[in-house]
Amino acid sequence: MGRKRVIVPEEASLWLGVLLDAAFDSTSTALDLKRSADVLNHTGPGHSWQARHGQADLLAIASDLTQYPHDYSDTRRAELLLAWAERWVQPDDWQRLQGRVRKRRQRTA
Repeated sequence: MGRKRVIVPEEASLWLGVLLDAAFDSTSTALDLKRSADVLNHTGPGHSWQARHGQADLLAIASDLTQYPHDYSDTRRAELLLAWAERWVQPDDWQRLQGRVRKRRQRTA
């Protein structure tokens, strides 16, 4: 088993941006929601509509976090994003996403 996934609360906004980019950019290879849907459903190659459930879930979280920013602490934001990632992000995708977060972190430093 790999290391436990962690999103540092102070980086929740950074993670939100990375996750949204990976989930909605059709050219991105960092996140394969269709494969995650197949794993969740214990099925073989599935349908693209199943992956849209992951996108819809992430979009709902992003909507709440941006429309009601004062209702969510950084810790709660990180918890919500991590819960989504635990469900929708496979281990190899998680490693790629961590790399993207590191790159963005370096750009902002």
